[in-house]
Amino acid sequence: MARLVVVTAPALADGFRLAGSATIAARPGAEAVATLRGVIGEGDVGLVLVTADLWASLDERLRATLERLPRPIVLPIPAGVVTDYTTRRQLLGEMLERAIGYRIELGGGETR
Repeated sequence: MARLVVVTAPALADGFRLAGSATIAARPGAEAVATLRGVIGEGDVGLVLVTADLWASLDERLRATLERLPRPIVLPIPAGVVTDYTTRRQLLGEMLERAIGYRIELGGGETR
């Protein structure tokens, strides 16, 4: 079974660990690059979630390479709380498209 790994800044790592995710803390830049290269090289990882702050610290070429990997799937996620419902739907739709290869339009407009 493929594992989920979250790569995040040290300040957010404990929250992901408390949620039960395998979590690796890294600082933006070279440390994030080295950490991601190590994680994608592990054979049992199926999905890597990278917080937006670390994702933004990667150069465009590396981000493009990571986005094209068939496995593990590497997805950037917000590094905080997204309060705007439209933004949440858009982010979820983009993650689903990347994960399954199809664009899904999420309906409804109610917040819960």
